[in-house]
Amino acid sequence: MEQTQKILVSDVLFKLDDREQGILKLYYWAGFTEEEIAESYQITHQRVHQIKERALEKCKKLINEKQPCAIIA
Repeated sequence: MEQTQKILVSDVLFKLDDREQGILKLYYWAGFTEEEIAESYQITHQRVHQIKERALEKCKKLINEKQPCAIIA
């Protein structure tokens, strides 16, 4: 990932709430499963999935606002 992309992702992550940030970091950077995250947050893995998906949608929206021509899968 190039430097500008890292800055953009970092900037977007800081706009999420603490739980959303924590779940994305545990899932994508630390390699935890949704079940493991659920156990640590004491919520269901379905709730972890919902929070993760909502956070990803927020990230996509924020990135597209900053770079309207960007294509986000």
